[in-house]
Amino acid sequence: MMRRLIPLLIGLVFVATAAVLAVVWFTCRVYVPEDMCAVLIRKMGTPLPPGQMVASEPGQRGIQEEVLGPGRHFLNPIVWDWELKPLTVIPAGDPNTWEWVHSHSQRHRDASRAGNYTFKGQFPQVGVVTRRVGKTRPPGQVVVSRESGYEGILAELLTPGTYKLNPYIYQIELHPAVVIPTGFVGVVTNMFGESTSSPPTPGILTGDRDDAVGKSEPDAEQMVSLVPPLAQPGERGTLRDVLQPGVYFINPRVQKVTLIEIGFNEYSQDKISETEDFRLTFPSDTGFLIKVNVTVIWGIDPAHAAEIINEFGNVDGVIEKVIGPQLRSICRNIGSTYAARDFIQGEKRELFQRDMTLELQRICRGKNIEVLLSLVREIEVHSPESAPGSDSITEDLKRTIQQSFIAIENQITKEKQREAATAKAELEEVKKRVDIARETIRAETRVKVANIQAEGDKQAAETDAQAALAVATIQQQVAELEAQRTQIIGKAKADVVRMRNDAEAEGYRMLVNAMGSAAAFNLYTFAESFEPKSIRLIFAGPGTFWTDLSRFEEIGAARILQDAQGSRSPVQSSAPRTPLSSAETE
Repeated sequence: MMRRLIPLLIGLVFVATAAVLAVVWFTCRVYVPEDMCAVLIRKMGTPLPPGQMVASEPGQRGIQEEVLGPGRHFLNPIVWDWELKPLTVIPAGDPNTWEWVHSHSQRHRDASRAGNYTFKGQFPQVGVVTRRVGKTRPPGQVVVSRESGYEGILAELLTPGTYKLNPYIYQIELHPAVVIPTGFVGVVTNMFGESTSSPPTPGILTGDRDDAVGKSEPDAEQMVSLVPPLAQPGERGTLRDVLQPGVYFINPRVQKVTLIEIGFNEYSQDKISETEDFRLTFPSDTGFLIKVNVTVIWGIDPAHAAEIINEFGNVDGVIEKVIGPQLRSICRNIGSTYAARDFIQGEKRELFQRDMTLELQRICRGKNIEVLLSLVREIEVHSPESAPGSDSITEDLKRTIQQSFIAIENQITKEKQREAATAKAELEEVKKRVDIARETIRAETRVKVANIQAEGDKQAAETDAQAALAVATIQQQVAELEAQRTQIIGKAKADVVRMRNDAEAEGYRMLVNAMGSAAAFNLYTFAESFEPKSIRLIFAGPGTFWTDLSRFEEIGAARILQDAQGSRSPVQSSAPRTPLSSAETE
């Protein structure tokens, strides 16, 4: 019976487990999409204190600080509720859409000088975080750190990326990142922090007052503005160190970055139209009214960019407070020492431009502004009797000055022409002298060439004669050596013949001594040389001596040798004796 119940119980357990899993799957499952997050809301627990919107301690009822990221989660629907909120996305931008401006239009230049110029394109952004809930921050403190737990603007910001933040606790504001292109630097100003340790330095209020500019030392009435010193890191104010070209993630609620273009710029005072006339006007030493168009080439060194922004705010402040007023004052102070005709004369006008440039450079150098050149482009001389605002030019003065200069130039021209004619005559004379000198040099050259050639021929003949003499001497020596060689060779040959003959004679003498006598040697020689080619047999009849002529030579010689030895010595010869056979003698 128990064996039958065990499978039934196991099946019931599996069914119950599947039912529980199905209930949990369909009722407790929470799915958060990939671009969303889930804010948890606790339905039961300790009530929140009055005025508190988000639970700060475990077990409190209401919105919780923790959020669930994308994915699948399981929560008890009786205890928890949730809300789907989008994730916080900080764009990274697209560098391909960035527009770098290298040549500004007038509108771009005005915006850049005012310090509010922005470049086009999808640039990276940063997220400024404001904490809505937390401890009350100390009075006067606007920016707090994230670890402090205070409510307010956080000093830390969000860089490009995706973040899982509770929108009930944090508020995100998107701001463009600081992008500094090539040709610019960024001047950083701390908006919060401790006060600077150094007191403000007095500065000169440089406005349109012509009596207060152009002086090297300010008086008590001019010291009406105070320039704060540059701040150190952590202090409130403008920092000395500037940002080089690049991308920076800076909290705009904490620091302000002002873009300033470095290098040289152009500032002109000229006449745009009949109603817009910005030319510099001042009286001359002789009372004539002078109007000049002036162009100043000036620039900002990156090392002094922070000081300029700290004192003037932007580039427009440099033009409005320094260059423009100082230029008007310098032109009035220096120009009033020149006569009207000096502005028409080229040399004096160049001198006026040089003095104006040097004085402007000296004053602007004290304000950390670099002035390269101030160029006077156009000058108008007006009669002192002309009505104010009239543009009538004193043509008589210009005509008189021009005629005097023309006369002077004509006189100078004639002098130059006379000098040129004199120089031309001298040149012709010098040319003739050069031709004479050239012919003289040619004749002398021909003589020298002939002498050198004759000397060379003489040396060549002497060399040939010496060579022939040397050859004859050598040939004589060769003939002598050849005669000696012939004599030596003839003597050697004679000696060879003599020695050969002596050797043969000695050989014959030895043979003769060996044979015993000269007759024996003769017979031997005869026998050696005897070579009969044919033999004739002659029959003389019975009783006649006959012999075989083929052996007659040997027999006769042997017999003669035996007789000679027998008669000379009793010693017997070694030659064999050949007996006569019966056939040889009868």
